Amino acid sequence: MLTSLLRMPGELLGAALRGVPGRLGVFLRRVAYRRFMAGGRLFDIAAGVEIQGLANLSLGYDVCIESRCTLLCPNAPLTMGEHCYLNRNVRLGSSGDAPLTLGDNVMIGPNVVMDTSRHNMDRTDVPMKEQGLSYAPITVGDDVWIGANAVVVCGVTLGRGCVVGAGSVVTHDVEPHAVVGGVPARVIRRRTPSGDNIS
Repeated sequence: MLTSLLRMPGELLGAALRGVPGRLGVFLRRVAYRRFMAGGRLFDIAAGVEIQGLANLSLGYDVCIESRCTLLCPNAPLTMGEHCYLNRNVRLGSSGDAPLTLGDNVMIGPNVVMDTSRHNMDRTDVPMKEQGLSYAPITVGDDVWIGANAVVVCGVTLGRGCVVGAGSVVTHDVEPHAVVGGVPARVIRRRTPSGDNIS
C-alpha cells in the first residue's frame, strides 16, 4: 500500500493522506511527503492539515503542525526552523515571489493568520478584487511566540524573542524581545535576560 501511495503525484497524495488519523497518519505523511518537499525529515503533521505547494515547503527537525492548519505555498518558499509548533487552524501563506520564514523554536497559537500577499485597493474607479495583489516577505525570528487569533500582514519582520499578544494585528516590524499587543499592535513592554520587564 505504501509503495502505491508513494507513486502518486504530490497534491493527490496529500489529499489521500490528509484524513488519516493518529500516529499512523503522522507516520504515513512524514514518509510520503518527504519526497515532494523542499526539505524536511522528522516532523509531525496532524490529520486535516491542507498543504498546497509541497515543493516549496521546508520543515526543520521536530516541527509539529496540529489539525486544520493550512499551508499555502504554491509559488514561494515557506520555511520553518527546528522545534516550531503550529496550534490548530493556523493559516500560513507565501505567495508571488515573497517567502514566509519562521526561525527556530517559534510557537504559534490557534487561528493565527500570516500571508505574504495583500489586495491592492488604491483606486476607487476599479473594484478591489480586480486591482490585483502586492507581495512582501514575512520573517519571524527565533524564539517568537504569537498568541491566538493574531494576524501578521505582509512585509513584517518579527525580531528574535518577541511576543505577539492574542488578537493583535501586526502591521509593522517588531523589535527583538518586545511584547506587542492591540490593533494595530504596539509595544507594551520589553523582555530582559533577568526577567525584569522594561516598559
